[in-house]
This record gives sequence, structure tokens and C-alpha cells, in this order.
Amino acid sequence: MKKLLQQSQKRKFVLLGILVLLLYLVPLTGCKGNETPVSSSFAIEDQATKVSTDFLEIDLNVPILSGFDFAEDINKEISERIAAARAEVESAASNIEVDQSQMKAGLHSNYLYSKNGDLVSLWMMVDNYTGGAHGLYWIEPYTFNIVAGERYDFIGLFREGNASAALVTDQILSTITKNPELYFESAEESVKNYKNEYPFYINGNQLVVFFSLYDIAPYAGGIQFFDFDAEELKDILKPEIYEAMKDATPVNTSGTISEH
Repeated sequence: MKKLLQQSQKRKFVLLGILVLLLYLVPLTGCKGNETPVSSSFAIEDQATKVSTDFLEIDLNVPILSGFDFAEDINKEISERIAAARAEVESAASNIEVDQSQMKAGLHSNYLYSKNGDLVSLWMMVDNYTGGAHGLYWIEPYTFNIVAGERYDFIGLFREGNASAALVTDQILSTITKNPELYFESAEESVKNYKNEYPFYINGNQLVVFFSLYDIAPYAGGIQFFDFDAEELKDILKPEIYEAMKDATPVNTSGTISEH
């Protein structure tokens, strides 16, 4: 009897050991198919820089992207563009100091972004003053898919590429024709010179094409924006672009140079 009890206890310890081993292995192997993809950790961290002297004012808010394969490539591109803009205003500040002007050279930046599923569109808004009657301001856009690893140019958004983008060009030209007083006489030719490849960003369900200062309209007219709703472009957008955009809500652009 004593021997039987010992054998029973031994079997219990063996079974307990197997159970513990299984519980250990399940998290390592059993859930592998449900692992969270790296792209789901997509994040934007704000990097702020402020400098104020007698002749220079810098106030920068720059996005630092993370959580997808090519985040560092975009971060580097943004960093290089901001560095070039900063070098320009710092040089202007040195000239202002020599001239003992009462003006300050300045550089300011901020950004907005719209994330629709795996589709992300981020646009930097930058303004500077390096002397003269007024400063300049501009937009630097980046649109990409964090899972597919694709960065989009304008033509790349459409089913038939250039042929589809040409339909958007027709609508832009139509708007200019209906309101000629708002644009330079050369505006239509300037639009055609883009050959259907425009600067753009996606804000929720809106595709926004824009033209920089002095491009097709006077400075007083500002940056020129042309908005297109996803439903309006449904038949020519790539299916994955339309699906990402169709039910998305635009971010609030009030108070920014994207306001229009």
C-alpha cells in the first residue's frame, strides 16, 4: 500500500511538471499568429525648440515618428529641411545684427497629421522672416502607408495613375477659369506644368492639393488649396486609398496656415 501511494504521488508530480511546462510554452508559441504587428505602435512625439535673442526668434514643433520600418527616413528628411530653414534665418539674424535693425529674423513650425487605418498623412507648416516687407510660409507634406511601407506621390494615389490624376487637373483648371480674378494670368499654364503631379496631403476624407505662395496667385491670395472629397474621387482612387479615406473625419485646421 505504501509503495502504491508513493507511485501515485510520483505520477502527480510528473503531471504537475508537464502542466507547468505547457503553461510556460503557450505564451511563446500558442499566440504567435495573433502577435501585434510593429506598425500598430505608430507614434508621433513632439520635439520643441525655442530660441530668443535680440535679433532671432525660433519656435519649432517638429514631429518625431516611430513604430514603422521607414520612420527614421522621414525623420531625417524633416530634420534636414528644418536645419536648412534654420540656417537661413540664423544667417539673416547675423545681417540684421550688423545693420542694427529693429526687426528680428524668425522661424516657426508646427504640424498636423491624419491617420486613417494604415494610411498616414502628415504636413509640416513652416513660416520664416529673413527681412523685407513680409515673411514667407509654406507646407511640407508626407503621405505613406505604415504597413505596406509605401510613400505616395500624387499620381500613385490613383487606379490608372497619370490618366486618373489628369481628371483632377481638369477640375482645378475649371475652378481657375470660373474665378480668373483670383489668379495670375499664367495660372493655368503653371498648373499644366505640374504634369498632374501635385503637392498634397490627405485630411480625413479630404484630398487636398495645394499651390505655394506666388505659384498661381498673388501673395495676398495666400497658399491656394483645392479640396476633393473621397466620394467625389471614388471611381479613380486606388481601392485601398478610398477605403482608408471614405469614413475618416478631418482634423481641425482652424488657426493654421492649412485653414481654408
